[in-house]
Amino acid sequence: MQHYFGKIQGNEAMLGPEEAHHLLNVRRANLGEAIEVGDGESVFECKVVSLNPLRIAVIKEIEERRELPCEVTLAFSWLKGDHNELIVLKGTELGIKHFAPFISERTVARPEGKEKNKIDRLRKIAEEGTKQCRRAEVPSVEEFVSYGQILAKKADHKVLAYEGMAGDSRSLLKALSSVRPGESILFVVGPEGGFSEKEAKMALEAGFSFVSLGGRILRAETAAIYGASVISASVEE
Repeated sequence: MQHYFGKIQGNEAMLGPEEAHHLLNVRRANLGEAIEVGDGESVFECKVVSLNPLRIAVIKEIEERRELPCEVTLAFSWLKGDHNELIVLKGTELGIKHFAPFISERTVARPEGKEKNKIDRLRKIAEEGTKQCRRAEVPSVEEFVSYGQILAKKADHKVLAYEGMAGDSRSLLKALSSVRPGESILFVVGPEGGFSEKEAKMALEAGFSFVSLGGRILRAETAAIYGASVISASVEE
């Protein structure tokens, strides 16, 4: 079934103009076609009962859980090219709830003057990814902040992938062994050049735990996706 976003009002699902256009004119829906509609919290099985005007009947709520049992924020230093889009797309598929791009000391690509366009693009990617993997909720993409603002964020578990820990026994999987359902996780990944010693010290002072992502130095975008994969696997029930 195709996945759409809308509002549930009684026994009917209401789609916004863009979603309705996609259903009717792009997908060319048929009368009686079954679709899914997510309202930001739950997903419902629905049926198209009228095309003009468009009317969608709610059949039942889909009970299967599609969101992670923990609230996960992936904070990543802004990267060159389309690597940021890859992080958001794959992170969405893996259950990340919030994306928080930041500028750190060694960030190479700085989006001065284009911040709004860049963030809007990532939000669109998150929405498309949510439809593809049929999540109930579109993850948020926050505005650009500084590294210091990322460190000030609150979470039950705060971990930072530090290349100085490569090969160390303190793996991300072990660091998350105590996570319980309902808790929050903040996972931070640095830029192409990694974090400076000063930034590493700041993270320790802010209560972060350093983790290793294995014995190899990963590219920044690979580290983000790898970390999201490990988190997803470790917290799934």
